[in-house]
Amino acid sequence: MIAQYDGKIALVSEHYEAWDTPHWNLPSGAVEIGESPEAGAIRELREETGLRATEDALRLAWTTTVTRDGQTLSQSWNYVAAVTDAAFRIDDPDDSVTDVGWFSPQDAVQLLHPLPYPPITVPALAYLQTAAQAAWIFTLADNTDWMWQSGPLG
Repeated sequence: MIAQYDGKIALVSEHYEAWDTPHWNLPSGAVEIGESPEAGAIRELREETGLRATEDALRLAWTTTVTRDGQTLSQSWNYVAAVTDAAFRIDDPDDSVTDVGWFSPQDAVQLLHPLPYPPITVPALAYLQTAAQAAWIFTLADNTDWMWQSGPLG
């Protein structure tokens, strides 16, 4: 999710076993069983940053579908929301978030660029640079070779 406050964007520094070092990322995570994508985005934002957003404040920015060999591996819905309280309170049950901060959109682009997972990086950078909504499809040809395309959202 792109959480905004006073022209800045919240990023979280996360460390995953698959990544050799921590990387800055947008607050994100999995939708739980029985949870809507909107509710999942709000919960993940709260857990990873302590920031609060309401469903009324959410605006769908992009969707991402990841496929391999014609099968869908994952789907995500990514939102933009303004928050009214900028105070961070990390309560990440996964313990992957190591830091959180507010950054200008330009700094956020620079910090997100090295993120090693194209289905997160490419749409986030495209949105931050153009504010264009899009539906993204990523295809994993092998364990490291990605292809992608985008089209209109909806």
